Parts: sequence; C-alpha cells; structure tokens
Amino acid sequence: MKHVLLFSSILLAISGCSLSADAPPLAEQRSDLLDADNDGVINARDLCDDTPNIAVIDNDGCPTYLLHESDNSLRIQFANDAAIVETAYLEALDKMTEFLKLYPETSLELQGHTSSIGSDDYNSALSVRRAEAVQAQLIERGVDAKRITILGLGEGDLMLADSTETTQLVNRRVVGRVKGLKGDIKEAWTIFTRREQ
Repeated sequence: MKHVLLFSSILLAISGCSLSADAPPLAEQRSDLLDADNDGVINARDLCDDTPNIAVIDNDGCPTYLLHESDNSLRIQFANDAAIVETAYLEALDKMTEFLKLYPETSLELQGHTSSIGSDDYNSALSVRRAEAVQAQLIERGVDAKRITILGLGEGDLMLADSTETTQLVNRRVVGRVKGLKGDIKEAWTIFTRREQ
C-alpha cells in the first residue's frame, strides 16, 4: 500500500498538476468605515469631526451639550427720554462681557424698548439709541461689535400698561439675549466619575 501512495504522489508531481488557487479578488469599499476621531461613529456617518474624547455623543457623532443654569441675559432700565447707561448697571455689563468672552461662538441681540409716552417714530429712534448705548459699553469692555445686533422695538412690546411712573420705568429698557449658546459638553462616564450623594 505504501508503494501505491508513493507512486501516485510521483505521478502527480510529474504530470504538473498544481494544488495552488488563484488569489481572491479585492473587495471594493464604497464608504469610509474608519473612525478618525475615535468616537465610535464611522466617518461615513459622522457629522462632527474632532469630537472630544470625553464627550457623550449622539448617533451622528456630535457631542451632547448641557444647558446652563446661570442667567446669561441682560436687562438695563433707562430714565425718561434718556439713552445713558447708569452706573448701577456696569456690573451687569461686566458679567455679560465675561460670559461672551467665555463663549466666543455666541452673539448678543440687544432689544431697545420705550414707554408709550411720545410718538411712535420718536420712540423707535430712542429705543435704537438706548441699545447703541449698551453696545458701546460692551465694545469698550472688549466685545467685538460684529457679535452684537441691535433691534429697536420702540413702544411695540410693552411689559406693563403705561399707567404710572413705575410701569413706564419697567418699559424703558434694553434687553440682551444671547444667541448660539450650546452649553458645556456632557462628559462620558468613567471609573473616576463620582456620583452625587
């Protein structure tokens, strides 16, 4: 039996029969299946490049943001027929400046308002002057003018009916509203995360 197997092997070697197969064809990759920023979402589906490693991400590979508890609005009252920012509001302007510097992706909309005393045209112009006075204070503190927009609403958005001096004072205001604030990135849980007790 040994001789038969040996003879068969010799015949195969002499006849030139080969046992090797052709190389398999290379698969064509149609999408980028890599994950360049290591956030667990492949590049083909990732809408946010360079996601921070500590961030909790959504299905699009974008970080989740936390809303701020702090008040990031501005409210300044004005005297009758005046567009001068009083010194009592300088601290509020300092805080808004710091906030805007901390979040450079944001902008600020200043809405000027008046009481109903006076004509519509005059009050509209006065509301713009009030908003410009607040804008000037912020620019003086280092805020880029391009980040501030002005909206003069005149007497078109009264908070209270103008029946007394107090209600008129409430209506003579500039309100600043921050636009474009996403918040802080929500961090992913790690073994070092401490739970609140």
